[in-house]
Amino acid sequence: MKKQAIFAALIAGLALAGCGGGGSDSGNSSTSATTGGSTSTTTGNTGNGVTGPSTITLATSTVVDPVTSVPAAQYASTLEEASIFKALNDLRGAMGVGLLQQSLKLDIAAGNHDFFFVKNELYKDATYLRSSFNGILGPHYENPALFGFTGEAPADRARYAQYTGSISENVTVNTPAGECTKNLFNSVYHLISLVNWYREVGISVTPGKTCVIVLGHDAANEMKPQLPKAGSVSVTPSAGQTGVETTFFNQLEVPTPAADIGVGTGVGRPVLVNLYSQGAETLAPTEVGVISYTITRVSDGAAVDARILTAPGVLSMGAKLTSDEHINGFGNIVLLPTSPLDAATTYKVTFVGSVKQNPVGKTWTFTTK
Repeated sequence: MKKQAIFAALIAGLALAGCGGGGSDSGNSSTSATTGGSTSTTTGNTGNGVTGPSTITLATSTVVDPVTSVPAAQYASTLEEASIFKALNDLRGAMGVGLLQQSLKLDIAAGNHDFFFVKNELYKDATYLRSSFNGILGPHYENPALFGFTGEAPADRARYAQYTGSISENVTVNTPAGECTKNLFNSVYHLISLVNWYREVGISVTPGKTCVIVLGHDAANEMKPQLPKAGSVSVTPSAGQTGVETTFFNQLEVPTPAADIGVGTGVGRPVLVNLYSQGAETLAPTEVGVISYTITRVSDGAAVDARILTAPGVLSMGAKLTSDEHINGFGNIVLLPTSPLDAATTYKVTFVGSVKQNPVGKTWTFTTK
């Protein structure tokens, strides 16, 4: 199996400095990555270790209902950018968290970084990819001395492209052509970053070398974030979804979720519950509780062994929780099967919890490929 790399940086605060988002709860920026088994750390804006996110309460009027229709993207149908745009909106649409529209400015930011990495052949440079520069992980850093430089950090490159707002950058390196979204969707930290309350996206791909996806929320132009109605529980894999991957090679995501398991074999496809909604735009850890979160095989009712990963401080109301400092947002709850799922099998997931002392829950099924 060819090792593949995935990198994600969440950059909040171009125009919304210190303002939390649906799934962020803070203005800190964080970086996570897959580097083919190497280790890395998550850092904040200053390069020091990330501290616990702050809680900021926003009025419901600051968000809008999930967008259900966007203009057709201008990517040529034969390009991978077009398939990524469709796959990302299919995922978000099925979750009910709203569609993204194409942003030419974010396309420029993504394209500039894609060009920089390919021109300087940095996708081949394991040392560069696994290093951190001024608190910025290598795949998101641009060395000013190299050709094509447009900004050291993702936020700088967005500014260079004249984009104002909050952004989230995801990068895959050395991923086979056509498999960018397959890898990003079948992850923990990167999946969370792709289903935040953003409104726009820019994409650039050099097949087999780099794939850059930049999501954004253009607050400077009064673009409001999007969130589902109050009390909603958004999930992926979604209800009734088929063709779900059986295996997640967690050791290739850095920081590595559940690093003590899955060595050489992988674990099961992560299941994400997103509890952010109107009225719960940001959440304190004590405002989220988990009573139970289980996965069973429908054919015989057999329980699947799984871990529940949450941001530190989320309340256990009966469920056994595993605290994960790299989970971005107290309202993102991940169920991680400890071994690969069975092929061509239907599974039932049940989540029961609370948000701001109000009961929430959802039961649904999905089927593996």
